[in-house]
Amino acid sequence: MAYTNNEKQRRFKEKMYKAGFKQIVLWVKRNGRKPIKMTQGEFVKNIKRLTAGWDEDSLSQLYTLLVKITKGKKEAGRLKNRA
Repeated sequence: MAYTNNEKQRRFKEKMYKAGFKQIVLWVKRNGRKPIKMTQGEFVKNIKRLTAGWDEDSLSQLYTLLVKITKGKKEAGRLKNRA
């Protein structure tokens, strides 16, 4: 028996919650600017410029957040491919 769309969404949500994720909603402009291509070096240079004067604790929190976002994106892609 095929699942309805609501059932598929509910099962996906449950699977993501069990994997340690939570759902958030993010609104962005539909016709916003095109993404800027950036190399890793440019990214590091921009981070250094934007965080100049930050204390060690704030920098650590930022770096930890970036790592968690990256891990989460990788894990979500892996779960999506398994489903």
